[in-house]
Amino acid sequence: MDVRIAPPPPPPPPPPAAAGAAVGVAGGAAAAASGAPGEPLSEGNLDDTGEFGMDEWTLPPEPPKSKAWMWLIPILLLVGVLAFWMWLAFGGSGSTETTTTSMAPETTTTTVAETTTTAPTTTTTVLVTTTTVPYPPPSAWPPVGDPIDQEDLTLEAAGVGDVEFGTALSEVAGIFTSSLGEAEASGDDDACDTNAGYWLQWGPLRAVFDGYGDGSTFIAYRYEDNGGTADVELTTLSGLALGDTVEQLQDIYAAYTVTFEVIDGADHFRLSDGNELLLWGPVSSTDADGVVQGIYSPTLCQDS
Repeated sequence: MDVRIAPPPPPPPPPPAAAGAAVGVAGGAAAAASGAPGEPLSEGNLDDTGEFGMDEWTLPPEPPKSKAWMWLIPILLLVGVLAFWMWLAFGGSGSTETTTTSMAPETTTTTVAETTTTAPTTTTTVLVTTTTVPYPPPSAWPPVGDPIDQEDLTLEAAGVGDVEFGTALSEVAGIFTSSLGEAEASGDDDACDTNAGYWLQWGPLRAVFDGYGDGSTFIAYRYEDNGGTADVELTTLSGLALGDTVEQLQDIYAAYTVTFEVIDGADHFRLSDGNELLLWGPVSSTDADGVVQGIYSPTLCQDS
């Protein structure tokens, strides 16, 4: 087993008989062509005739062609394709120009489900209390007669201008409504706590009646800043107005008697003619620079 086995010998050459026949044929032909029959072929003979210099019968046989290289074809094609794509990816035909591709920024849309919490429906029952007042509202009194200028509606001891105390409620309310507009408010409380009163309000003027039924009449007034908003500015027959000073009060009524007293802890003036009370009302103080804050008719709470 340690003896090296020699490779098999190469295949034997073609049989000599054929070669000889070929040479004989060729020699005979050559001899016939050269005019020298039976003369063997030689290099000199070939060079002389030149007929068989390129004849295929004189060429050596070609070696057998090997087919092993054919498996390289697919590999070469694959390499060529890869080389082509790498050439395209890295600059094409050797150009150093860089191509920049701009891409729009990516937009991400996030959808968030919105949850709306609706509180349970609550039914609220509102109890509306309607209070029916026993006294007439301001709208109950229509205008009566022609309007009277405010400068003629003077604050006097017997009434307001020509509207005297004792006049029927409906007539007085109608005259004031025609002259000052519809009253701002009405009520049934009496300033003197007699529990038998009714009043209508126009700005600072409050007209007081002895009731609101049939036969009720005008009995008093109060003129003071009580929160009313109607544009009403009245004065006394002699010209005293709210805001005048005590000194002005005394000068205007120098022919009368002006005294002061404290009622419910506040200073009040009293304007009298002898023993008859004409007007009265609160003042900020009894000093000369004290201010008149209200003007009342004499019949309202004058004995309190």
